[in-house]
Order: sequence, then C-alpha cells, then structure tokens
Amino acid sequence: MKSWRESFLGFFKPRLLIVLALGFCSGLPFGMLIDPLGFWLREADISRSTIGLLSWITLMFTFKAIWSPFVDRLKLPILNLLGQRKSWLVFSQSLVVISIFGMAFSDPTSSLLVLVGFALSVSFFAATQDICIDAMRVELVSNHEQGEAASMYQGGWRIAFLVSQVFTFFVASFYDWSTAYFSIGILMIFLVLFSIFIIPEPEKLDSQVGGLVKNPFSSFLNLYLNPLTDLLKRYRDNHILLILFLVIFYRFSDIVLGPMAMPFYVDTGFTKEEVAIVTNAFGILMTMIGVFTGGILIYRYSMMSVVLLGAILVFLTNVAFAWLDTIGHNVSGLTLTIALDNFSQGVASTALIALLSSLTNRHFTATQYAVLFLLATFPATIIKGFSGFVVDSFGYFNFFLYAASLGLPAIVLSYVLWNKKLIFSSG
Repeated sequence: MKSWRESFLGFFKPRLLIVLALGFCSGLPFGMLIDPLGFWLREADISRSTIGLLSWITLMFTFKAIWSPFVDRLKLPILNLLGQRKSWLVFSQSLVVISIFGMAFSDPTSSLLVLVGFALSVSFFAATQDICIDAMRVELVSNHEQGEAASMYQGGWRIAFLVSQVFTFFVASFYDWSTAYFSIGILMIFLVLFSIFIIPEPEKLDSQVGGLVKNPFSSFLNLYLNPLTDLLKRYRDNHILLILFLVIFYRFSDIVLGPMAMPFYVDTGFTKEEVAIVTNAFGILMTMIGVFTGGILIYRYSMMSVVLLGAILVFLTNVAFAWLDTIGHNVSGLTLTIALDNFSQGVASTALIALLSSLTNRHFTATQYAVLFLLATFPATIIKGFSGFVVDSFGYFNFFLYAASLGLPAIVLSYVLWNKKLIFSSG
C-alpha cells in the first residue's frame, strides 16, 4: 500500500493537472444553469413549481448519450485539424459562449421563454462539451489513475463553481444578473483559447464512420449497438443488473433535493451575500475537501468501499436540511448543514465518476460513459422536476426527509456489491 505522501503527490502529474482544467471547463456553464438561475428566477417572482420544472433544462446532460456516438466517432470538417476530441471541444465551447451571452441579454420578468430558450442552448452545447471532456478524462490517464482523475476533474468542476456560484452572486448583488452572465461569457472565451493552445489531444484509434446514408444499418451498429453490447458482454457474468441499478440510484437523493435549495434559502430569508459566502464559497471548499478525500481513499483502499461510504454520508447529511428548516434563518446552522452536505457530495461524486470510468471501454469511451451517465441522472432528473409541487403540498421539512430517503436503495446496493468484492477495470 502506498504512503499518504505518495498518494497526495500522485495528484500533481501533468496529465492530471490537465484533467483539473477540463473539470473547470465542464463546471462553469453547468453552474450557470442551477443556483444562479434558480435565485434569479425566484427573485423575479417566478413560482417554485415553475422553477422546479425548469430544472429539466439540465436533462440535456442526461440525454447526451443520444448524440455522443457522433461526437465519439465522426470528424468535423476543418476543425478536425485540432484532433478528434479537441475539434468537438472547441466547437461546443464556442456555441456555449454565444448562448450565455443570449441569457445575459434576456429578462425573466418580460421574456421568460427567451431566457429559457438560451438556457436550453447552453445546456445542449455544454452537454456536448462534456461528451468530449468525459472521454478525454478517461483517455488521458492510465487505468490505475482513474480515481485520481475523478478527484481532479471534480476539483476543477468545483473551482468553476466558485466562479459561477460565488463570483456571479456578488456581481448580481452590485449590478444585476445580466452583468453576471455576461462576465461568465467573457471567461468562456478564454477557455476556448485555452482548449485550442494548451489541452492535448489524447491518443485514440481512428474511428471515422462513413457512409451514414449509403450504409445506415452498418453505421447504426458501429455508432450505437456495438458500444452497448460491449458493455453488457464484459459484465454479463459479473452482476450487471446490480451494477446498473446502483448507477441509477446512487445520486437520487442529491439530485432530487437540488432544485429546491435556492428557493429554500430565499424563502428562509438568507441574503445573496450569505448564500454566496456560506453555501457557495464555503460549501465548494468543503466539497473539494470531500472530492480529494474520496480520491485518496480510492487510491489507498478500494473504489467500492468509497462508493458505499459516499452513499451512507449523502443519506445522513441530507437529513440536516430538515433540521435547518426547523431553526429558520440561522447562519451557523446553515454553515454546519453545508459543511456536512457538501463534504458528502464530494466523496460520493468522486466515487461515482470513478465507478462510471472503470466501466467504460477505451474503444467506446464517450458513448459508454454518456450511456452510464444517462442511467445515473435521467430517473432522478425527471422526479426532481416535481420537487416544487412536493414543497408546495407538504412543506420543506417533509420534502427534505423524502429526498434523503431516496438514498436508501444506493446504500443497500453499494453494500451488496462491496461485499462481493467485485473488481472493475476499463477495457
């Protein structure tokens, strides 16, 4: 077993630092679609039920499995000179920039549909960016570094949240939300340049798929069926159903609770500054501590032990929100709740990403990861869209207990698979 010092220094390999940067690129546009948007809409007096339904905007990240085979296998004209992955990365990032600027010049009080339209555009192109990033994160490192890569990716993702969830709140407080979104659009332009000149193209077999019109059946097999059959064949005799159900239920609790966090803070009386400092700045710090704790634990022990630990922690700490509802506007209570919840999220997120990465075959990286991500997010994302109706009917206290209880299946499944001592490795 490696020492704690060796485990820590393992994070500073050049390729893992690139993965950190990729996590930042991924987290920035996604962050602009959740807390800032939810707070902006609630301040504009948009109803909680509407805000809950609008959380479905992020379904694009779930459904990216539909177009991921094309990103995985097809080449873009001219831009492909940058490489297969980088060409799609730069293309999608450029369109994210345009869409964020569109959100910046929209007003939810007078043109909610226009704002939603641009938010959907951000979601679609950011999801396309993530297809590339998920593949590059797996392909740029070796199999035994996947746990560290998952931590570094999450670290970069959370650093991006410091910008999208903290910087934007202060900008909106001093100016307005349009200015905040415009600032993020400017930052995204620099990320496009970073992707062009700094991020390397991973080594990958040439997998151009031609003849979509001439040979549609063959193309369908190559794009969709082969990646799925490969995944099922490799784990057919290795408890595939238990694995897939674990993937589905693992983040149910957090995902369902998410859309009501910002409305809860607004309705409880927390200010923008309190939300920015406690739930976002301090919260992101605690998440990053959890992220790197999870990565080190995976590196020293086993992935499934950390998967089980993450499931237990998420269930227990989500109950803290129900306690916070009983004491009301209390910054100390908010700080404790956020510390527990975000640390747990960090550990669980790293464990899930490491699990999904270990299940993929490098010949079908983007497609298989996108399919697994769909399973991990789609059912919970559908249910979270109705979270506002649950709060309106039963109140925040009962809603938080309900959200926490959705994490129980993940604990049971994690324990069963941990007890079987399964070993996962990417193909």
